[in-house]
Amino acid sequence: MSSTNAQFSQVLSKTLPPKMLFNLPKESVYAKRQTVQFTAQGGPKFAPGNSISVLLPPRDDMMDTHCTFLQFSAKTTDANVAFCDGIFSVIDCVRIYSASGALLEELPYYNLRQRIEADVTVPQYLKDSCLGVAQGYFASGADKFAVSSRLHRYMLPIKLALLANQKHLPMKYTGGIRVEFTLAPGSDACVVKNNAIPGYTVKDVCIVSDLIKLNDQQIAVMDAAFKKQGLKLFGTTYNHHFLKYSVPNSTLNISDRSASQKDILLLFRDNAVLNDNAKDSFLCAKTITSYQFSVAGRLFPQRPIRCDDYASEAFVELTNAFHGHVIGAGLTVDKFNAPAKGTFVVGRDLKSSRTVVSGDKSCKSQAVDMQVILTSSVAPNQRVDAFIGIDVVYEFLPTGEINIYK
Repeated sequence: MSSTNAQFSQVLSKTLPPKMLFNLPKESVYAKRQTVQFTAQGGPKFAPGNSISVLLPPRDDMMDTHCTFLQFSAKTTDANVAFCDGIFSVIDCVRIYSASGALLEELPYYNLRQRIEADVTVPQYLKDSCLGVAQGYFASGADKFAVSSRLHRYMLPIKLALLANQKHLPMKYTGGIRVEFTLAPGSDACVVKNNAIPGYTVKDVCIVSDLIKLNDQQIAVMDAAFKKQGLKLFGTTYNHHFLKYSVPNSTLNISDRSASQKDILLLFRDNAVLNDNAKDSFLCAKTITSYQFSVAGRLFPQRPIRCDDYASEAFVELTNAFHGHVIGAGLTVDKFNAPAKGTFVVGRDLKSSRTVVSGDKSCKSQAVDMQVILTSSVAPNQRVDAFIGIDVVYEFLPTGEINIYK
């Protein structure tokens, strides 16, 4: 007797018109997919402060950036030292260079930006899963010191405009790119107990990616198109700005002249926490009672956002900045709302409409600073990290020239 699935497929083939039946072509783009490992130069071991380079050569293949990951093994140098939540904590800065050495993209404080996203969007059940453990999150009840002091293999997505926003990256027409990771100081990436010295080692670093092999006809078509008009890649990257917040009622200026500012994130971190190796350096504090942005004389939003009580207004604004993807384990009342150190983040979508693709251009067109108007009931002693999301366009020309618009 035939199976139910077999009977169902026979019924479909008899009842559906031929044009509705899909057969995978023999020369499908996905028929020749392979996983390739690009090994880091130097090593095999790296320490805090070291830079690690991985070359992505100009091959005929298409790189599936949604299936591209950074892999490495890591452990702390002492049983009294643990990594901060999320192994991206060890990556201080990421840069992408062209084959000629031109800087294409740079994201300083990469670990801090990723920590924000993790706190806001990663739920606890994912941190408890195998996927969460592979990315360096600590499962509920886990001894983070015991876990961190043993060598583990980790696997992370690479959140950059060139390696995250495009579904398929034509490696050939980039001329080859080099990805450089700078490891963070131990005091930033780790927490300690018993007055231990923070430190860690990283080894066997590589980028693993799914590559799609094109046939000769497809390559010829793409070569002709590139020779005629070049290649344009679109993405979103982030500019980082460092601010100081020491007077309760202050207006902070952010000098950013990007042509398309899409969103902004602000983190308030106490200097006392940053200087204490026993505390997580990525923890944020909520000391402000309200905030508002001013861009070229226009207020975003029209009235100050309150951060007192349960900080519900600030939470809604944060939800808009992340386009509704706000389900993180760090957004509990005691972590997000309490004045104690936690996950409080100011987020604002700068686009005039949720349906608009590009962002605000006032700061560049009028040569003005963005202003952050803050009120507080206490005298803060804080470092403020501002991340402004911007649109970026990369243009690779047949002459080898690369233009960047942002």
